[in-house]
Amino acid sequence: MHTPPSFFQPPLPGGETGHVAHACLAALAPASGLLLPPASPRRALGAMAGSLKQGGAVVARVRSVGTQAPPCPDGDSWDVGASAGAWAMRYRPAATQAEKPLLYLCSPATLQALRALLVESGERGIVCNDAETQASRWPKGVQPALPAWLAAQHNCTPFDPATGEEVRAILRSALETLYLEQQSGYYYLAIHDEGADEDANEGAAAAPLSAADAAAASLGMYRMPSPGPASCRVRLCGAGRMLAVVAEAARLLKEDWDIATQVWSCPSYTRLARDAQAAEQWNLHHPRATPRLAHVRRCLGDSAAPVIAVTGYGQHIAGQIGGHVRGRFIAVGADTRMETSAPWLAVTALKALADDGALPLQFVEYALRRYALL
Repeated sequence: MHTPPSFFQPPLPGGETGHVAHACLAALAPASGLLLPPASPRRALGAMAGSLKQGGAVVARVRSVGTQAPPCPDGDSWDVGASAGAWAMRYRPAATQAEKPLLYLCSPATLQALRALLVESGERGIVCNDAETQASRWPKGVQPALPAWLAAQHNCTPFDPATGEEVRAILRSALETLYLEQQSGYYYLAIHDEGADEDANEGAAAAPLSAADAAAASLGMYRMPSPGPASCRVRLCGAGRMLAVVAEAARLLKEDWDIATQVWSCPSYTRLARDAQAAEQWNLHHPRATPRLAHVRRCLGDSAAPVIAVTGYGQHIAGQIGGHVRGRFIAVGADTRMETSAPWLAVTALKALADDGALPLQFVEYALRRYALL
């Protein structure tokens, strides 16, 4: 890996950086007409990277960062110039080298490989890792130490988006945070390719998130639309690929047991936990001021309905928000004894309700037999 250009110089206020960031935001805005696949974050990210590359003045150059990612069969823009690339912003109009990275498309599966990439990037920019799309013996395609390490790095804001529209919302938030507000650090996105075949066959486009949902997604969680009543007996939270599993569990609970649920997409349990900790610290130091309310508390409120948070990583990733949730809380991850499947999640929800005395324990026994989980 070659020595990177001078990434550590601070950006000049306004000027070229502001122009380029605004141009990127405009290219990625829902109003731009850029249509994204409904399910696959990887395919959607390819479309967004292509829109930036086609902008000419928006993109300085594409630089390979080294990856084992294979080319995309449909030729989407993930494979522009190389298996991975960095779209770089020039902070001075006369600069001959890019001074800061904007977007990295890469596939580091181990913590060592990711840390080498971060040396390359100067721990700046937006790192999009599609290791989850590669064959691997690890959950979500990466070494278990990698997500745990990211959660402990306070200069990193990690996300596990479920859809292309969530990727769009997070990228736009990252551009504003890193390049307009000029905050330090980097964003990390785990990118999966779930639903790519369906996208290719149907040629469908996802409806953009509302402005409120996009803002909430960039803060860590937002509620999925539901045709049912607002009241519920259990809340189910999912990130990345697990959001579809959580939604299926909600369907089972409603159709088989008449249990109303709320489904929440949580692209970043880590950001939720940090925000909640920051609110607690601020309230402690400002006892006479109006208390700050963490985003997770704004979303889930004071309801005592159980909350089940699911992640494709280790259980501790979802467990980060447990101390900031009212009512019974259960975290489910790839390292828990139960499978992260819709029937198991439905049984987990029934057991939580039974433990709270909200329904007979026999429901849990019936469910175990019904779903052949015994």
